[in-house]
Amino acid sequence: MTPNIGSILLASTDPARLRAWYERAFDVRADGDGFLLLGEVGVLVDGREDVAERAAEPERVIINLHVADARAVARRLDALGVEWAAEPEYREGAGAWFATLRDPDGNLVQIIELTPEYWTARRARLGTGSVGPLAGASVAGRLPAQDLDRARRFYREKLGLEPVETRPGGLRYRFPGGEFALFASAGKPSGEHTQLSWHVDDLDRTVAELRERGVEFEEYDLPGLRTVDGIAEVEGDYPSRGGVGERAVWFRDSEGNLLGIGQSLPASGR
Repeated sequence: MTPNIGSILLASTDPARLRAWYERAFDVRADGDGFLLLGEVGVLVDGREDVAERAAEPERVIINLHVADARAVARRLDALGVEWAAEPEYREGAGAWFATLRDPDGNLVQIIELTPEYWTARRARLGTGSVGPLAGASVAGRLPAQDLDRARRFYREKLGLEPVETRPGGLRYRFPGGEFALFASAGKPSGEHTQLSWHVDDLDRTVAELRERGVEFEEYDLPGLRTVDGIAEVEGDYPSRGGVGERAVWFRDSEGNLLGIGQSLPASGR
């Protein structure tokens, strides 16, 4: 399986100062483990004694931050007195705005605004076939909850998940490959189809850990779908995953939403 970039580590002789700078510059707060969650990848500022006070070759690794409005972000950073390595500019060939700054340790951070022209050119270049107004948009799942506090407890206690962001009537959960939100709703989910699913590398271990937390998995005995100890083998898989099928389980959350977990089944595993 292709690995995910879990985080980026910035070594510093003064990690508290550097972490505080990132929090001010990009309006982000470090989580309980010290990670600055910038999109799907966290940045961990770690104290080290084997590095210099300033980055010797800052061009070797550059942190790229995608933003909705590069010029607005640049104005905010100007107000903080940042050191610019390259002022904001629009690059016609790329169809994007770029600006590069230096953090207090001399590391380079680049802010990038991808314009509609960029996404149009990218779709044409890759031949994705998606040309509508949503083709370049991010997408996230939504799950209804009649009792949001009850749902939050379920996801915390049974699945070990905490929201990265909250708002009145909503909880947002984020993962390396996507996100979903729970929202307060008076309606009930049908529970007749999978509303959200995760893809894991070790289904047996995941199921065992969740059962220890009290998760109860569904059992099915239907034409084309039969579970054994909660696990079914499903024909077919997406080619990019390299499998010929999928092992899968299903369970319901506290609100009746039907959730699934799958693992690609390689040809050698059949």
